[in-house]
Amino acid sequence: MKKCCASCQHKCIGTDGSRLCALTMKMVSPNFRCKKWSMVEGLQNAGLGEGSVKSKEYLEFVRETRMQEQAFVESGKMELKQCQSNNALREQFEELFGTSPFEAEL
Repeated sequence: MKKCCASCQHKCIGTDGSRLCALTMKMVSPNFRCKKWSMVEGLQNAGLGEGSVKSKEYLEFVRETRMQEQAFVESGKMELKQCQSNNALREQFEELFGTSPFEAEL
């Protein structure tokens, strides 16, 4: 795994694709890496073969939620630490739609 902004837990991506470091609040390039780099949760198990395929509906739900959260963060109405965890999003999806976010076994 490459240690850079693209794999850091502190990155924020703007609606225009620009990257902002949530620690320094500065615009950074995707290849930038600072001393406080920390791997994003979703990549910590990369390559272990323990992943699962998520449904298209769930992925769209997460994308919409994250876009709304990012807009609130950028406008100052919300702090980054208030964004929902991935587990909370899964639980919310199941409550709202009554289905698992994962594809059925093939």
